[in-house]
Amino acid sequence: MGISTHRGSFTLWEKNGGKVLHNFITWQDTRASAYVDSVNKSLSYQVLKSGAKFLHLITRQNRWKMASVFKFSTQQAVVRLGWFLNDNPEIKRRAAAGEILFGTIDTWLIWKLTGGRKHVTDYSNASATGMFDPFVMSWNWIYFTLLGLPLCVLPDILDTCEDYGMCIPDIFGTEIPIRCVVADQQSAMFGHCCFDKGDIKCTMGTGTFMNINVGNNPLPSKTGLYSLVCWKIKDEVVFVVEGNAADTGTSVEWGKAIGLYDEVSESSSLAKSVSDSNSTYFVPAFSGIQAPINDDTACCAFIDIKPTTSRQHLVRAILESFVFRFKQLLDTATAEIKFPLSAGIRVDGGVGNNDFVVEFLADLTNRHVEVAENLDSTCLGAAFLAGLQSGIWESKDSLKKLRQCKKVCEPHNVQDKYERVFKEWEMSINRCKRWNTGT
Repeated sequence: MGISTHRGSFTLWEKNGGKVLHNFITWQDTRASAYVDSVNKSLSYQVLKSGAKFLHLITRQNRWKMASVFKFSTQQAVVRLGWFLNDNPEIKRRAAAGEILFGTIDTWLIWKLTGGRKHVTDYSNASATGMFDPFVMSWNWIYFTLLGLPLCVLPDILDTCEDYGMCIPDIFGTEIPIRCVVADQQSAMFGHCCFDKGDIKCTMGTGTFMNINVGNNPLPSKTGLYSLVCWKIKDEVVFVVEGNAADTGTSVEWGKAIGLYDEVSESSSLAKSVSDSNSTYFVPAFSGIQAPINDDTACCAFIDIKPTTSRQHLVRAILESFVFRFKQLLDTATAEIKFPLSAGIRVDGGVGNNDFVVEFLADLTNRHVEVAENLDSTCLGAAFLAGLQSGIWESKDSLKKLRQCKKVCEPHNVQDKYERVFKEWEMSINRCKRWNTGT
């Protein structure tokens, strides 16, 4: 068995008995935004960042460079945990006493599947919580101290390919060895065989995710991109830089709910039926806007609706916004990365079925786009990793032979045509910033 789950959503449960103390608090939950803002503005955190800046000046180590510019966001489990425990002092007291365990979905599943024998996670999941220091490959006790959180609630961290114990026979009728645990986006990277430095992946599903293989060292970012462990297999550690837009799936379903199309599959033909969006722009920000804007209070909006704006224009504006956000993330990463990137982008996720989106992605980025035959590359990556650990495949080279594309879109060298459109869409984002501030 290989396990891959989406990251950042967590719950707490009792160490003895396993009673769950609350529903999962998901990675898209923004209820902690006020708490996050107060942490980022706190004197103690400003002093901590100033100290990191001084240490970077003296040592020139990237670890301190990253710490000096790091900004908490609601997508990080560490601040949502801090917010929850502050609101529930009795649970916080019990957590400090060692009575409570913390886990993201992978940790909870392993706990249940092994009958409570294993409280563990892997490096790819740990690195996506905001609790992990990728430069020393361990939990970040400094941030836990800053937020007043007990380290004893955290799971042990294991390699991505590892012996995670046996699934108890009560569940599937027989024991099943668990041989891999990996976070969803990193698993999709593996499923796409993005094994080389500079490889680029785009997943458009629940959110839009941009991942770039940056090799064996984490990349410090000044713009809010995440430096994550992609996988750790024995002595091999591979890192990615990641940016995401949280509301791709929400926006698609919302368009259907308000009657822009009866079925999501219709959206591509509707978008293609008009030559442009009639200068109407959509800002997909139901959960705020992530890097490089980093504004949890931003609002979702259509900008510049006119009497001539049609349903087709609105649909096209929604689909264009997903690609605009990916380009924004890719441009941000390109400005910070000092090595050449792949000439192609490997795409998966449900929106990968949308011909308009993938063709527009190729044109806007001026890169060829390879759409995976298996759009659920996350599951494929987990299977590949579990198979490697179990000896089904000897090496990653064997996996490259199994990779399949169902479509390749070539760019048409029309970047100049969309330059003005992209800049106007960026102006639309500025109209939506700092909207839901409560004032």
